[in-house]
Amino acid sequence: MILRKAFVTLLVCFAALGTRTAHAYQFPEFVEPYFDMVDETFDKESAFNTVAFVEKYWRVVGNEGFDKSIYHVVEKLKSAGFVEESAAGSSDRLVYRIEKRPLKNPTWEPVSGILKLGSGDEILNFETNFNMMAMHSYSTGGEKEFEVVYVGEGRNLDLNQDLTGKVVYGETSVNLLFNEAVKKKGAVGVIGYRLPGYLKPDKNVNSIQFTGIPRDDKKKSFGILLSHQANKKLKAAIERGENKIRVNLETKIWESEELTLVAELRGSKNPEERFVFSAHVQEPGANDNASGVGALAEVAASSARLLKAGKINPERTITYLFGDEIVSTRRFIQEDKERAKNIKWGMSLDMVGENTSLTGGTFLIEKMPDPGSIWVRGVEKHSEWGGRPLTKKQLKPHYFNDLTINVFQAIGKKKNWTVKFNPYEGGSDHVPFLRGNIPGVLLWHFTDQFYHTDGDRIDKVSAETLGNVGTGALVIALMLTENKEELGDYLLDDLNSTLNARLADELKLSEASLANGGDKTKEVDILSTWADYYMDVLETTSDIVPKSGDKFSKKLEITKKQLEVVKARMLKKLD
Repeated sequence: MILRKAFVTLLVCFAALGTRTAHAYQFPEFVEPYFDMVDETFDKESAFNTVAFVEKYWRVVGNEGFDKSIYHVVEKLKSAGFVEESAAGSSDRLVYRIEKRPLKNPTWEPVSGILKLGSGDEILNFETNFNMMAMHSYSTGGEKEFEVVYVGEGRNLDLNQDLTGKVVYGETSVNLLFNEAVKKKGAVGVIGYRLPGYLKPDKNVNSIQFTGIPRDDKKKSFGILLSHQANKKLKAAIERGENKIRVNLETKIWESEELTLVAELRGSKNPEERFVFSAHVQEPGANDNASGVGALAEVAASSARLLKAGKINPERTITYLFGDEIVSTRRFIQEDKERAKNIKWGMSLDMVGENTSLTGGTFLIEKMPDPGSIWVRGVEKHSEWGGRPLTKKQLKPHYFNDLTINVFQAIGKKKNWTVKFNPYEGGSDHVPFLRGNIPGVLLWHFTDQFYHTDGDRIDKVSAETLGNVGTGALVIALMLTENKEELGDYLLDDLNSTLNARLADELKLSEASLANGGDKTKEVDILSTWADYYMDVLETTSDIVPKSGDKFSKKLEITKKQLEVVKARMLKKLD
């Protein structure tokens, strides 16, 4: 009787052909108390203030700005009640440690820089163009005059030309110019201009996107990056026959160490099992990624306040990781195999504070690879950052995808805040989780017209967005780590609703494809893959162990049988 009643409910949902984006906007009874509690506790202004501190510095691992950012977060954690791990007792649940490692290569920091035409007309100044010096550039030792050789897009670089002591300028990558002109032909430096269209260089004429050149400790060479406006000025001067420039760069390069901050709220029952947050500190922008640092620092502080107030009691550990993008997360996973076995979920906070009315784009949840990464259609859309089609072998079925999307979409509905998702693309701290076979998602924004540019400053950050993202992230972590009895029921109900809405959408797309002469074999493959994917997703709920284990197991089996029936009916409809 239970199976029959559930099946009828399922068919009603299936017949309704509800869309994936319309699903799960309302808070289920299990989730709403978490939201109310965290929303009241999370201090978005404090998160914003942390972003404001961190974004002042040009941050690369081991330099002054990176280290000051780490210690700034430490002070915030200490104020919230975190104790240095070596001094903590067995009853202390809020702990932190700073891991220190020698850097293999020297660190780098820009100090000042000016680029002028030979006439003295200033083109760029570090005070207003934070990214004008390519990473690893050396100082010039005061203002120096150089002959500049223009090579267009770099295709007409004459390898027989003597470039010793000259600066090569092209409308292309400084890396390409460096490898050809400095390494092969003895140029002392390079100047490059290349900006993707989504940065709107015609509009943001003074924006420069940061990048680096290989460290050259023999020639002590440099690279300069141009804005749209600076490129026009320099190119016009070259066309007038002015082939001299004046350069005055000051940078610091020194041996240093790498810092990684690891903070934890220790679990009360299963402390070896972890939910791991990761936010990288390096990169010089406000949104990328001072915003991730600010949001995660406040997530940790809010967790501490709730714990001390007796409002939460996570059975599993929550880890808050601050360090070098991908490197620190990968190390946390790989250097301790026993620890890695019990990392249950990973969440990366990267570019999470955007004022989208200024930056463009929207808040996104980048999913673990699902069939939407193979067949990008319907609601699936890659960002301008770009992605490539995946294969079935690369799928990572897990409930974490839909759980994260549904919680954030519910917050979006409540806060009148746009929440979307995108297929897997990679490039941030969720990658090491996935490579370690750990469920991992990315919280971010795109398209951002100031991405990686010196226009990415604190005025582009929204305290409101920091609050929304931080609240959603902590709600999800608490739901999973507190592991309450109701969690199992919530997950199965959520998945049942989600998978049926998704399969209904995919069926509509396949029917439309066939009506337009599409390949039936391909459409059958798409629908079968989605159904099989969700069958595997249901299996992953086994890491939730409610006290009513038998009841949960029966409900799981019913849900799986329902899915088998829906799959058969769906494929029959294609006939």
